Parts: sequence; C-alpha cells; structure tokens
Amino acid sequence: MSQKSIKKNYIYNVIYQLLIIIIPIIVTPYISRTLDPEGVGQYSFSLALITYFTIFASLGFGTYAQREIAKHQDDKEQQSIVFWEIFFCRLISVFLSLAVNLVLAFCGVYGKYTQLMFLFCINIIAIAFDIGFFFAGNEEFGKLVFINLILRVLGTIGIFVFVKKPQDVWIYALLNSLLSIIANLSIWLFIRKKVVKIKFNKLRPLRHLRGALRLFIPTLAVSIYTVLDKTLIGVITHSDAENGFYEQAEKIVKMSMTVITCLGTVMIPRNSYELGRGNIEQVRINNYNALHFVWLLGMPLMFGNIFVARNLVPWFLGENFMSSISLIQILAPLVLIIGISNVIGLQYLLPCHKDRQFTFAITAGAVINLIMNIPLIYYFGSFGASLSTIIAELIVTTIMLIMVAKHLNFGKIILLSCKPLLASLIMCVAIYPLSYFLTPSILHTLIIVVVGVIVYGLAILILRDSLVMSILHVWKFKLRTMKTAKTESVEKTVSVGKSENTDADVIDQLD
Repeated sequence: MSQKSIKKNYIYNVIYQLLIIIIPIIVTPYISRTLDPEGVGQYSFSLALITYFTIFASLGFGTYAQREIAKHQDDKEQQSIVFWEIFFCRLISVFLSLAVNLVLAFCGVYGKYTQLMFLFCINIIAIAFDIGFFFAGNEEFGKLVFINLILRVLGTIGIFVFVKKPQDVWIYALLNSLLSIIANLSIWLFIRKKVVKIKFNKLRPLRHLRGALRLFIPTLAVSIYTVLDKTLIGVITHSDAENGFYEQAEKIVKMSMTVITCLGTVMIPRNSYELGRGNIEQVRINNYNALHFVWLLGMPLMFGNIFVARNLVPWFLGENFMSSISLIQILAPLVLIIGISNVIGLQYLLPCHKDRQFTFAITAGAVINLIMNIPLIYYFGSFGASLSTIIAELIVTTIMLIMVAKHLNFGKIILLSCKPLLASLIMCVAIYPLSYFLTPSILHTLIIVVVGVIVYGLAILILRDSLVMSILHVWKFKLRTMKTAKTESVEKTVSVGKSENTDADVIDQLD
C-alpha cells in the first residue's frame, strides 16, 4: 500500500467534521431567534428519538466496515466483496428500523412530535446509502469533504430562505434530512472505479452480522449519554425550552471537540494497517502523539469555552438562551475527556480488535449515566443532564486508561499535559479580565479569542513543547527543501539557456 499522508487526511477529516457542525453553527443565531427555545427543543427531542432508529439501522457497521475495508487496501477484489456484503447486510437493519418507526408514528405514539418523526424517516433511509466507510477505510477523505461542502452550503441557503417563523420547525427538519440522503447518494458517483463487479453467489453478507453486532452494543451505549439525556429532559421536565438550552450548549462545545476527535477517524485505518503488518511499536508511537495532540489543543479549547461563554451566548444565541452559558461551562471539559477516550478507544482498542474491552467501558459509562440522569434531571433539568454527562464520560475514560496500562505508560501521558496546562493557565490570566469586563458582542468575543490564541501560542513556543517543536522543524525542513529545489530549477533553466545560445552562435558562424 502506498504510504498515505496522515496529516493530509487529518486536514480533510477536520474540514469534513467541521462542515457537519460549523455550518449549523452559522445558522444557529438565526434559528435560535426564529424558532425560539421551544422550537429548537422540539427539533432536538425529535432528533434524539429518531437517533435510536438510525443507530439500529447502522447496527455498528460504521467503525466495523471501515476497519474491514482498511484490512484489504492492497486487494481490490477482496475489498469489493466486503463492500457489497456489508451493503446488503445493512439493508436488513435499515428496513426493520424504518418499519418500526412508521408503525409507532401511525399509531400516534409520538403525540405532537408525530409530524417530525415522519419526516425523519428520511434519515433512516439515508443510512442504507451511506458508503463513506469505504473511502474512510482507504484513507481517502477528499471526496467526502467536496460533496459535503457543496451540499451544506446549499442547505444553509435553504434554511435562510424557507424557515421564517416558529411553526417552520418541520421545514428545518425536512431540509436537514434531505441534505443527509442527497449527500449519501452523491458519494456513489465516485465508487464505480473503486470496486469491481462481484457475482452475487460469491457474497456472504450475513458473515458480517456478528462483528457489526459486537460493535453495535457500544454504539448503543454511547447513545445513552449522547441522546438519552435529551430524551429524558423532554420526558421528565416536559419542557421543550430546557432541551433547547441543552441542545445549543452541546452544539457549541461539540464544535470545539471536532478538531480533536476527528483524528480518531483518520487513525483507525492507519493503525489497523500497521497492526496487520505487525508494527505494534508504531501504533504505540501514534497513540502517544495523538494523546499529546489532545492535550495541546484540548487544554486551551476547554478553558476557552469556559471564559468565552459569557460573552458569546447573548449575541450569538440571543437573550432567550442565557441558561446555555452555565451549560457550556459545565460541558467544556468534554473536549479533553472525550478526546482522550477517543484516542484510546478508536485508535488502540478497536484496531487491536479489543471490542469487548471497548464495549465494557462504554456500557459502564452508559449505565452510570442512565442511573444518574433520572434524579439529576428531575431536580436540576438540563443542568443535571450536563453534570451526568461529564461524570459518565470521565468514568469511561478512566476505565479505558486502566485497560491500556500495559500498552501506554500513564505517567508519560500525564507528563505530556504539563506544558499545555501551564500555557493554558497563562492564557486564562490574560483572557479572564477581558471576559469579565467586555460587554457581549461579536467584536469583543473575537478580541477574547484572538488574545487567547496569541498568548497560548507564545507561551507554548517559549516552553518549547516537543510536539510543536517537531512540527515546526518539519515545516522548516520542507520550506528549505522547496527553496533548494526552486534554486536548482532556476540554475538548470539558466544552464539550458546558455547552451541554447551557444548552439545558436555556432550556427551563425557556420552561416
């Protein structure tokens, strides 16, 4: 297999994940004011309900399929067999999931959310055509980014054009659902040259069911503390507004998480490939570098969320969403906590086929989150849901760290955090007065962010963080190489020019 650039794929994946989150963030101020907290809450609650069906429709095939495709990067025919087997096998779970949701909707189980649940059937159907796993498994993220860039821009324009009043929640839901299925269908335009035709009698789709089900359990468990919290907020508090506050706060924090967690998607196929070749030490090096990366970006992002929230929310979400300020500050540590568990779970446990350990950690966190959610949401609403989420994620990360104690040195992991932590504390000293005294506005939020970035950047350079120094050294070497190549090219051109002139002089003399 030709060596594929982790950095290049990481950048592609950052863009891809940011598109999923940033573009909705662009329209958030408009949606927050147009739909109000109640409308945002209705959308959030309905989306949480349909997520259970899309999870069952996916049936753990996302990570499993990407891993299986990555194993056969050097064998096009075998990749094609795996691709078609997974595609047909997943159709079964999609059909069952869609059928159950339609039955419940026709029976009126969803009450006032029935219309939205009918529209969200599109999300379930979209799962059947999602073949992003094939390109992710081959470490090719460029095409996914290209398609999503175009469609997300068009979807954003559609929201501003068609969503005009609180009653337009269904239009907002329809636009987002259509965006998902069109994006998945568009990817098929690039698959023709990637796979070969396989006779149906050579396919054994059901052989993948066991592996997918093994990863379905942790996927379902994850949903308990990423989706169930919104479901319980709606069921226990009977308040769409509480769901609205929580939805927008979580959306802002998740945007910060994206630049960190998307590294896991890039590293799954890379580490799976290295393990297949027996390069265990390279996987360990990759894990340490990834954890260092999490500390390096996660620390300032966590503190940044805490200090910027007070200035950001009033102008960004509107005065009706002031309750989201404290929720953002509570959820801010998720950037670090999930970043670490993402590295250990997705970049080591899954590539090493330690699915049971991964499942145990996720399930343990989910059970604890479920137990804590009920009383905390009952007494504290969305505030309690935020506390429960933090504790659950912390437990998951702790369990995973214990599981990889023989593979990764815990002391070394903590040591990697020292310089980013110190630089982040210096940043906090600089931005705290600004966040306290500056009035909420776009300009003042930008000032706080820019000052934070500059102070943190200078601090981490002065402290000479090893990963940063390594990256700068590589860039310096590349610039020097490019400069040398350019100089040699110019000298060669001049040399050729001189040769041509000499030949011309000879011809003139002969004439």
